[in-house]
Amino acid sequence: MTDLLNEVITAHGGLPRWKEIRNVHTHLASTGAVWELKGQTGLFASVDVDVDPHAQHVAATPFVHDGWRGIFERDRVRVENQAGEVEESRTEPRSAFDTHDLFTQWDHLHAIYFGGTALWTYITLPFVLAEPGFHTEEIEPWDEKGETWRRLQVTFPDNIATHSTEQVLYVDDAGLIRRHDYLAEVTKGGPGAHYLHDHKDFDGIVFPTRRQVYPRQPDNESAAEPLLINMVFDDYTLS
Repeated sequence: MTDLLNEVITAHGGLPRWKEIRNVHTHLASTGAVWELKGQTGLFASVDVDVDPHAQHVAATPFVHDGWRGIFERDRVRVENQAGEVEESRTEPRSAFDTHDLFTQWDHLHAIYFGGTALWTYITLPFVLAEPGFHTEEIEPWDEKGETWRRLQVTFPDNIATHSTEQVLYVDDAGLIRRHDYLAEVTKGGPGAHYLHDHKDFDGIVFPTRRQVYPRQPDNESAAEPLLINMVFDDYTLS
């Protein structure tokens, strides 16, 4: 583990506390240009989310209809009704994006795959980086808005479903992640600069409560618009 990664994990609550947790529950309100472009406006506008911090499993409720759930796992996504019966499902869900372009409309299973991979990545960072198979390396710092942020280059292993194999975390003087760069491959769009705001301590783990994603330009600066994804998290409950 690099010195920077160790500092970041400690600043967010530390591995001992993280390893005690079996579920992360939060309420999410998400809007933005990506949902609109893909024909899924409102789908994640108000959902309760449950995340398994140690295996790739995310559930979002309500999903499509009141009482229904969208469930993401690495190799399968599905939509369940109020009785727990499967209404729609798809195995090898990432391959369902292979023929897409930027303007291809998504179905509900595309949407829960994108949302699930995103949420699992966001909520498990930085702790997941201590797991086997991840490679991290500190790279040159970055100046933004009068601050200098240290940067951590991250390579994800093949067995983890996430936006892209290569990602970069930007870390402030307190050890908190303030920006997260990646290419959301399944959208077929360009690279993104994802900003994390209003960090708070929830039962020993520090999470941001607002996230905003903007296009990332060739000079590594973020564009002022469009707002690709906006996320507001009302609370986190750890169990």
